Amino acid sequence: MLQRIKTLLERNAFIIAIFNTVLIAVLSLGSLPKIDLGLHIHSKDKYLHALAYFTLAFVWLFAFRNHFHINKFKFSLLILLTIYGIILEGMQGGLTSYRTADMYDALANFIGILLALILFKKFIFWYNKTW
Repeated sequence: MLQRIKTLLERNAFIIAIFNTVLIAVLSLGSLPKIDLGLHIHSKDKYLHALAYFTLAFVWLFAFRNHFHINKFKFSLLILLTIYGIILEGMQGGLTSYRTADMYDALANFIGILLALILFKKFIFWYNKTW
């Protein structure tokens, strides 16, 4: 069963990465209702930004884990996803009346990307060893 899941994940990694990229754009630019999760954490939206971009970077790393020299790809991914996040923040401020651009959101995005880049090697080691 786990082998089937692994095969399915590996075959569809690129599609999952594209879906995640589009989903973040839709969530960033869409008018979403406020949902109270009962979390009383200061600046919780920054944590959500970091988590979203951590996931985004992680799925792109996974999708291309065997295709490029990983260190060059990591640097390129860091730059591209950071620019993507800044563009979305700018679009929030310029194209929507219900969202505002926030430099700290872009910083949280960057931190999420960095965490994914740092932890990915450990994940791949576990992934290859366990499955």
